[in-house]
Amino acid sequence: MRKKGKEDEKIFRGFASKEKGIANLRKTFNEVKSIPCVERKIQVEEKHVTADDGYEIPVRIYHSETPKENGVILYYIHGGGFFGGHPGVVEESVKMFVAKTDFCAVSVDYRLAPENPYPRGHKDCYQVLQWIYENAEKMGGDKHHIFVAGDSAGGNLTQYCTTRDWEDDTHMVRGQMLLYPTPNMAKIEDEYYHPSMDQFEMIPKQKRGLSKMIGMFGGMTEGLEPILGTKDVENDYLNPYTRDPKKNPPTFLAVGEHDFLKLETLGYAVKLHNAGVDTTAVLYKGFGHAFFDNTGVYPQCEDCIDEMIKFILEH
Repeated sequence: MRKKGKEDEKIFRGFASKEKGIANLRKTFNEVKSIPCVERKIQVEEKHVTADDGYEIPVRIYHSETPKENGVILYYIHGGGFFGGHPGVVEESVKMFVAKTDFCAVSVDYRLAPENPYPRGHKDCYQVLQWIYENAEKMGGDKHHIFVAGDSAGGNLTQYCTTRDWEDDTHMVRGQMLLYPTPNMAKIEDEYYHPSMDQFEMIPKQKRGLSKMIGMFGGMTEGLEPILGTKDVENDYLNPYTRDPKKNPPTFLAVGEHDFLKLETLGYAVKLHNAGVDTTAVLYKGFGHAFFDNTGVYPQCEDCIDEMIKFILEH
């Protein structure tokens, strides 16, 4: 059963469906909120990957001054509702990962909707994964140890890469890390997902403001249909929640307790676990959406990076 939007959700959908509204949201999503805090020198190399339609997809490659040979490669996909964001928003977080591990990292500046309707952005991300696999040795990494990660819409794009990988039987992805992802934008209810404000713990003085925020942004996924240029958000690439999850690789998930995507993130985590997938989930108390953009501001951002590193080293 598909959950219909409430009044606050309708406000967001109306706002996001207008050209001016998209521009304003894009401005917000493009803001760099992190504070430079990585003390080690990280080399950033800019390259382009040729897409199947000839477009040159920009990528950034990150190396420390003492890179590990044949090490892990982190492939990071930024969020932004499929229509906003850029690699710079999460660059400090990616640099911190590289500084802590001496592993290589790659981020992608995939094409955005609505100018590039679905599935263009998804295909861009998957084609960059294929390029990383083919060029891992040149980057000093091991093609058998590629971990794909992404936040929010980037989590959806991450899962798409993983899904395509096991569909194509290419075994490129060793593990995936989904930070407050969008696995169930169609809001399909089942034994793992029953959306209710009662599932958000809030102290009385915060309840009104948090409820409004969660309700408003909770309507964002339904507002994505016109932005993505499709009426089929229930397809199991955009809505991977409806797929049989048992073929997924080891999966790490993280979400804030007041994130409007908390319930579908945790529901998906339980669904993966019950299907036999090696699953780790972390819930950050007191946090809402997009906290990973704030490295150098909140210590929980660095803690999340440490949890991701721990997950990688275990797998």
